[in-house]
Amino acid sequence: MAPLRTAVLSAFCALLSVGIASPAQSHTESVRRSIARRTNGNGTCPIPTDIPVRASKTSPFLPLTNEDFGSVVDWLFQPEQNLNLTSVSNENLTQTDNYIWLIEALHPNKTDILNYLDRNSTKPRKYARVVINEGGKEIPDATEYFVGPLPIDNTTTIQTLDYIYTSSPHIPFNARFEDGPRSTAIDSIVAKTMSSIADITKDLMEIEYYGQSDERSNCQYFVSKPSSGNGSQSIVWLPWRLNGIAPYDQMMDFYASFDISGTDESLYTFRMFVYNNVVYTSSPVTPLDESHLRKDRIGDFRELETRFAPTIVELDGKRYKVDEENRYVEYLGWSFYTGFTRDVGIQFFDIKFKGERVIYELSLQDAIAQYAGNNPFQAGTAYNDRFYGIGVLMGRLIPGYDCPYHATYWNSTIHGAESTNTNINSICIFETDIGHPITRHSAETYKQATKGSALVVRVVATVGNYDYLWDYTFMTDGAIGVDARASGYVQANYYKPEDEDHWGPRIAETITGTLHTHVMNFKVDFDIIDDKNSFVKTDLIIENITQPWYPERGTFEMARLNFTELQTEDEGLLPSTAANGQTMYTIQNNAHKNKWGVPRGYRIVPGVSNVHLPSMLSPWFLKSGQYAKQAMAVSRQHDTEPYSSAALNQNLPEAPLVEFWSFFNGESLRQEDLVVWVNLGMHHYTRSEDLPNTLMSEAHSSVVFAPQNWGDAEGTMDLANAVIYNRGEGDVAVPFTNGVNPPSCFAFSLEDELLGVFENGSA
Repeated sequence: MAPLRTAVLSAFCALLSVGIASPAQSHTESVRRSIARRTNGNGTCPIPTDIPVRASKTSPFLPLTNEDFGSVVDWLFQPEQNLNLTSVSNENLTQTDNYIWLIEALHPNKTDILNYLDRNSTKPRKYARVVINEGGKEIPDATEYFVGPLPIDNTTTIQTLDYIYTSSPHIPFNARFEDGPRSTAIDSIVAKTMSSIADITKDLMEIEYYGQSDERSNCQYFVSKPSSGNGSQSIVWLPWRLNGIAPYDQMMDFYASFDISGTDESLYTFRMFVYNNVVYTSSPVTPLDESHLRKDRIGDFRELETRFAPTIVELDGKRYKVDEENRYVEYLGWSFYTGFTRDVGIQFFDIKFKGERVIYELSLQDAIAQYAGNNPFQAGTAYNDRFYGIGVLMGRLIPGYDCPYHATYWNSTIHGAESTNTNINSICIFETDIGHPITRHSAETYKQATKGSALVVRVVATVGNYDYLWDYTFMTDGAIGVDARASGYVQANYYKPEDEDHWGPRIAETITGTLHTHVMNFKVDFDIIDDKNSFVKTDLIIENITQPWYPERGTFEMARLNFTELQTEDEGLLPSTAANGQTMYTIQNNAHKNKWGVPRGYRIVPGVSNVHLPSMLSPWFLKSGQYAKQAMAVSRQHDTEPYSSAALNQNLPEAPLVEFWSFFNGESLRQEDLVVWVNLGMHHYTRSEDLPNTLMSEAHSSVVFAPQNWGDAEGTMDLANAVIYNRGEGDVAVPFTNGVNPPSCFAFSLEDELLGVFENGSA
């Protein structure tokens, strides 16, 4: 146990040991085990022992080992591969060279994995996904390949990775990643242009720019995204910002546009400036004061807030088990494997509840944001965060703040071009009290409550100005929750009174918030019992009826349910959530019924802020963001359709690698292997409370996947952490707790006692 965890646990238990004495009270003896009253603890809580677990089968979802990664790099550099590679460590590397950009594991096909997990076939052999920037070709591009099988032997080959995309794996040069060599080439034309007018920009705005590495530069720019439509050219807008903390919120009313098409930077050209929307009509105020951007504590302390905030402590030890080597977890009936990729971070596979598979894959697909504003940068900004690498941006978590002190932490490893990067403690796993009982009821002679607990797997990715927190929650009743929250800095706009707050209100001296929409798409590959499922839409409708036992009412309105089973993918793009929540969605297995003859299934329950992109025809997400243009979608599972998005969709909105709507081609959805694509998100109506940082209490979206006739009764009947009272002799009820009681170090106050809660029949 870490020293901090030990100290916190001991201090917490010492506080608990100070109880409030309660008078003795007689009660009816019961054969049931009950909790005896105690007024103090012994002052010391023993250090609990974690229980190990070993996955029954080694995980097929793990990243490449360092050995495999190194051998692939060496193999690619061999002359017989004819790739003409330059090492990324070469100090003279330019965008006109061929060099490796990414190497990571290529997940095996679902069919092969299920044969391994369920039918005892051999484990699928590993393959690597390889992205190479090929600027040295006659027609330069970036190409995706796959290399394998691994380990390297005489059967290993390299092939273009075309089977998982809806278009060519040869990405036009103008749509490629904006890496170091590309950024250097862009900066050459920017520095040349800006240094020639440095005296003017200094007089107008007190900014000067001579290049990224020039110490005289006191400002910076950002290259707008997308920077291309179909890859045929690359025209970008550069918004200018002051150096310092949170440059996203130190905007200047100044924009520059360049044509950076092709590999020859000598042919790059300046296009135009935009200052004060059109011409030089006024001089902006330079926001030199950064105080409104810092999260330093200010003001008087709130009363009692200097006390240590409540926290979660596992007095009796962890109730979950992990196999870190296989990235495998078990928790109170749940079991699952995890994977991790550069593009999207953590993924969940083979999710089972009480030994039966519920979901084969649950994974983030992309997190996008589309902005609006009265200037060329905000109006044309549409981010695909997968492009920047959500997984590689999942950084170290802060104990006690990002995650409880007792959490289990895992590292994440990303293989880049020729090196490996490990983010320490970037994934945390912990059990939490959900803050309410999972079931409860009081009656005249009976009272019961079952403790509400859940396992949470949490990650946080800092993508530019935003910090995204994702929780994957496994509840004791069989439900799974996915929550997305956002904090960090808003991408602000320069304040202009004439904009009349149409794109966001004024939030500081010189800036306004910027209207934008976040959408996060998730793949949920349900396998309810097996991979033959159907999707049912249930509408709560109101109809006019008459009933013979109400003759005096005549015709009146009453609700009933109307069931529609989706037949084909032509019905699979589902619009916004119905008004008043009167449409409900269930995925079920018609071949497997519960005790009552009802198909077993899971319902998709919308939570907070289930939004999608409001624009259907914006050129910035014309085809690349199709997965974000409806509340959810249902398609047939295919190994050739593993993702709804791709990193290089970013700069190809007109001709993306993955065009999501092409998945929907009329195939049957009845008792087939189905995938549900679910969107979370928020329309960010900015406010002064977004500074210095956006508040996660409001920037929140969620969904729950809940059992729907999965069992014969609700799924917590077998939980021991529950209490039940049955009124006994003399109207006295003794609590029955299944023998699960707080440790002896846990002191009770009078109000904490279970005895006496239900005496005299009082509920």
